Amino acid sequence: MDFVTGVRPLLFSYVLINGILITLQSKEEVILDMKAAGGELGWLTWPLDQGEKSGWEVVQRTLNGSQFYTYSVCNVGEREQDNWLRTTFIQRRPAASRVFVEIEFIVRDCNSFDGASLTCKETFNLFTSESDADVGTTFRKGQFKKVTTIAPDEITSKNDIRINKETRVVENLSRKGFYLAFQDIGACVAILSVRVYYKTCPATVKSLASFPETVAGGENQALREVNGVCVDNAISEELPRIYCTVDGEWVVLVGQCQCKPGYEEVEDTCQACQPGFFKAEASAEKCEQCPANTQKLKAGALYCPCMDGFYRAPNDPPTGPCSGLPSAPKDLVATTTQLSAGKLVLSWSPPEDTGGRTDLTYSVECQRCEGNVCQPCGEKIRYEPASTGLTDTKVSVSELDAHLNYTFIVEAHSGVSVFASQATPRSNKPSSTSALTTSLHYTGESC
Repeated sequence: MDFVTGVRPLLFSYVLINGILITLQSKEEVILDMKAAGGELGWLTWPLDQGEKSGWEVVQRTLNGSQFYTYSVCNVGEREQDNWLRTTFIQRRPAASRVFVEIEFIVRDCNSFDGASLTCKETFNLFTSESDADVGTTFRKGQFKKVTTIAPDEITSKNDIRINKETRVVENLSRKGFYLAFQDIGACVAILSVRVYYKTCPATVKSLASFPETVAGGENQALREVNGVCVDNAISEELPRIYCTVDGEWVVLVGQCQCKPGYEEVEDTCQACQPGFFKAEASAEKCEQCPANTQKLKAGALYCPCMDGFYRAPNDPPTGPCSGLPSAPKDLVATTTQLSAGKLVLSWSPPEDTGGRTDLTYSVECQRCEGNVCQPCGEKIRYEPASTGLTDTKVSVSELDAHLNYTFIVEAHSGVSVFASQATPRSNKPSSTSALTTSLHYTGESC
């Protein structure tokens, strides 16, 4: 029975339209592609010598200088057909124990032969045989194991071609390579394309962890665990790992890498903080701009040191801004009242420049001066509420002697004043002080 009539011209149209549309998904590694071969396939047909009977026949077409081949058989008028078509040796990647066989084919409707064949079939069989080496033209049916029977979803009539595409899975491969074979048992069929591939989870970077391309597992290992490594300049408390599914997809990420101090994430990489920025800890956070009154160091800074004249208090975070010393309190005055002998009230306003801090306190010191010689007022003097650690801007001073001149020094303090006192001799008061000389008979002005 002639399969060529009315079918091969359509086959050529199919090649013309589809032969150049060969695309591969990134997670499919193709190990056999009938369309892309571009030359003689070298597939084996069996039986080798059938006399006048024909088994599988190769059909060759040329398109834009490229060769395309299909195989067909149509012995529907003959009984007990057993025609085999075997591929060349297909080498297997060691980890690829599961491969996919994608077949494009045409099967002619047995009813289209007008009852000329009572033995016509509309299916064919797929077999496989494993081997550690190419056996050449040696063919033994007993070495092949049936994978499945291929049946079309749509059958082709005399003038209406219907192309089918079916994908079957071959599991548990273990040897270096294998063959596929197609057995015809009396159908009118044309094989247009055979593509054999295995799936991989592509190399990827997830959460700053790099994972290599991994062959997808099979039915015995639905999820394949894969260990990753942190990208350059990233660290992780635990080894990052992920799972590759049988469909070539990454799922269930465990562990996470983070950019180390001085680096931030930029498009799946860790890059050094730009000059003027810093990052103190390993985290997923971005680099921060250097805070106020700090030095702008080179790239990759872990922190920004204070500029000269600015400090961080012992309890300040190392990532915070630096502060200056407060200026002197303003508007220092002393107020007396005749109702309270030996007593006055000192009051003042906060410094004009707090150094950028809110933890201001004040201290008051009393001195008695004669000429250029000054000495402390002594323990007799009483302060209410205290002479140090004041948070309010006034203090009451009592137990003063009448007709004596007193000099009061009010100093503003903050969390960073300790650095100034360490660096400044006691005889050289910093600018954080205001002084006032007064007696119990008048109110003086601030110096």
